[in-house]
Amino acid sequence: MLTILFVVFIIMLVAGVPIAFSMGLASVAALFAKMPTGMITIPSKVFGGVDSFSLMAVPFFILAGTLMDVSGVSKRLIRFAELLVGFVQGGVAMVAVVASIIFAGISGSASADTAAIGAIMIPSMTEQKYEKGFSACLIAAAGTIGPVIPPSLLMILYSSATGISVGTLFIAGILPGLLMAACLLVLCYRYAKKHPEVTKKKTERVSLREGLKITREALPAIVMPVIIIGGILLGIFTATEAAAVACVYAIVVGLLMRELNFQKIWGALADSARTSAALMLIVGVATLLGWILSKEQFPTKAADFLVSLTSSKIIITLLIIGFLLIIGCFLETIAALIILVPVLYPIGMSFGFHEIHFAMLIVITLLIGSITPPVGILLYISSGMAKISFSESLKYVTPFIVALLVAVLLVAFIPQITLLVPSLLG
Repeated sequence: MLTILFVVFIIMLVAGVPIAFSMGLASVAALFAKMPTGMITIPSKVFGGVDSFSLMAVPFFILAGTLMDVSGVSKRLIRFAELLVGFVQGGVAMVAVVASIIFAGISGSASADTAAIGAIMIPSMTEQKYEKGFSACLIAAAGTIGPVIPPSLLMILYSSATGISVGTLFIAGILPGLLMAACLLVLCYRYAKKHPEVTKKKTERVSLREGLKITREALPAIVMPVIIIGGILLGIFTATEAAAVACVYAIVVGLLMRELNFQKIWGALADSARTSAALMLIVGVATLLGWILSKEQFPTKAADFLVSLTSSKIIITLLIIGFLLIIGCFLETIAALIILVPVLYPIGMSFGFHEIHFAMLIVITLLIGSITPPVGILLYISSGMAKISFSESLKYVTPFIVALLVAVLLVAFIPQITLLVPSLLG
């Protein structure tokens, strides 16, 4: 059954069939060949995969991020980021990274982060003589911070698969997300050093009065993640309820800023519904595929195989990172996460990883795949915004992969980067 499953799945991917249908057709083919009577379980497994209270947070967070974006929040956040770092060497590029950190606290989605920040920052960077390929790669790499800084859609999905507290996963992502940003900021600084032409036009310093005005306008967006995380930690609401609160907050803020109207709200609802439907289809079908893998004892066999190779935690860590980097090149991050967590989680626990630390290692490593060929969805998005081909962007992407890989290795071998904040907050 596993042979048929993998062969059909790979053929579908190579043929360019969308990931959800690739997984679905492979699962149906495997079941039909080995266990025709098992076909009747397909609807229940797919529906069961999305029938989860914790997963209800996903469409709510997507809607909240969309509402904040159409309210003009991304423009205010970028002005605030310019206030913080725009005046330093390489500041224009650094603004994109800092803005992505702040927007990550609103959307929880890598694609939303990339699209919202890229739409404004790529033209600005091009105007200030940054190469378009560099700009596209930077925006895509900064977009990977979105699912790490809380709230995070990937953390919700990981929690649904393992039963780990969503709130704990959220706060565990704070320091790793900032570490990823720091690596990218260093890269921006080095680029500016090698290309003096981009440092000739730095963002002008503003007066104290103007700075306070910019901060005041950005404050509603900055406060949003504080409300979400604070409410969860204080036990006021669950992660799912926090997502609903975020939607209400986004509507209230948009109306008070007079940037939101019925037409924009309706458009945000429609966009969020399409995004959520596509995501939930992937989740449901991936659950079916995961059930087949589990029924064939693939996770146990994979764990036994790796244990037979080595007893070293360091080597197994490097093997897992390498495996995830390869998988991330061919599978969309969400699908890869849902399929691989049931396989890798038992392996991590058998080698003595802390469950929160292991979760962060998997999520961050898979995210690198979103900027690598041939899938590289974030790089496709940013390349389109920069009006260059995907292949042209690839000429500039290697330093960004290296920078994010440095963050992955630091997270992998210094567990306290992940565990410090959860331990401090109990």
